[in-house]
Amino acid sequence: MIPLVALLTKPAVLRDSDAALNPNEPMLIIANHVTQYDGPFVAYALPGPIRHRLAAAMAGEMLEDFRHFRNPNVGPRYHHFDLLGPIKYFLATLLFNVFPLPRVRDFQRSFAHAGEALDHGFNVLIFPEGQLSEAGKLARFRSGIGLLVKESGVPVLPIALRGLGEMKTRQIGWFRSGSLSIRVGKPMRFSPLDNESAITARLHAEVESLLERD
Repeated sequence: MIPLVALLTKPAVLRDSDAALNPNEPMLIIANHVTQYDGPFVAYALPGPIRHRLAAAMAGEMLEDFRHFRNPNVGPRYHHFDLLGPIKYFLATLLFNVFPLPRVRDFQRSFAHAGEALDHGFNVLIFPEGQLSEAGKLARFRSGIGLLVKESGVPVLPIALRGLGEMKTRQIGWFRSGSLSIRVGKPMRFSPLDNESAITARLHAEVESLLERD
């Protein structure tokens, strides 16, 4: 996917500090969520040693839909039956190292899987909004991200995908428009004394700041 991202969109990558990114220290990586292609965009912006050890959380409900021939998209334009669903499930899990993270319930096992991935030296990508933004506006973060950060004790790398909202609403074109940029912040660390809600609020504020920064 990296050559395709470069060929089709060629986003500008802005990193606050490469020196702060330690490839030997596993991190949680968070980003705003605008399209189904956000995972490859995030990977594109990461240094190779971090990108090559990346596990990504994906909506558990979407993975289950793919696995059972169901189309996760709803609306008059979409068919409920998706013949290619199992193939999409297989490719997503095989090529992108994704694991399911349910949006509503039964996420404890997914959190345990994320913890095991971190313990084995993988960086874990999560989209804390838990849903796609229709126009690219940052939605509130689900409280589970604060719990995961607190329990894992690892640093959190915030990333902002900028310009995708305009592309999605067709205000600008996708092909090398020059309007897409990916801003990579500095790893954030939290004290064991920080509570989940405070962590969630700080993460949201940091991604929002990266989105608005010149």
